[in-house]
Amino acid sequence: MASGQREFAGKADQVGLARRFVLAALDPGSPIRDDVGLLVSEGVTNALLHSSSGHEHGTFTVDYFLSGRSIRVEIRDGGGPAQPRRRVHDLESVTGRGLDLFEALADRWGHRGDERERVVWFEMDLREEMSHGGQAGAVRSSSARP
Repeated sequence: MASGQREFAGKADQVGLARRFVLAALDPGSPIRDDVGLLVSEGVTNALLHSSSGHEHGTFTVDYFLSGRSIRVEIRDGGGPAQPRRRVHDLESVTGRGLDLFEALADRWGHRGDERERVVWFEMDLREEMSHGGQAGAVRSSSARP
């Protein structure tokens, strides 16, 4: 099993860094790569918008756990007064779809925490896609077990 943890400053320019941190663990040809990247970006953006992580001097932490079968990503923020919830939005709205994306793309997801700390997590099964050479290519890390 491979894993990683990194703390980031609670700034919008850290969203891409957090996404690249997690994606570095996956093979570039992994069929779940785009979805994992989107969910990391969404989770981090929600942490910045809806928790104290987005305030001055705020931080958030991203953990990933990669096995031969799945990847689990946890985004730990500074907490906030409200629990994550789905929002009703207009078709033209540019925000409010975060939890809908987790529901649509993740194999499993959830959240826990309170006003001091919250964790939003998701898991995606590694969908082995055979390359031309007959080798599966979802896991990049050599330390991950099959």
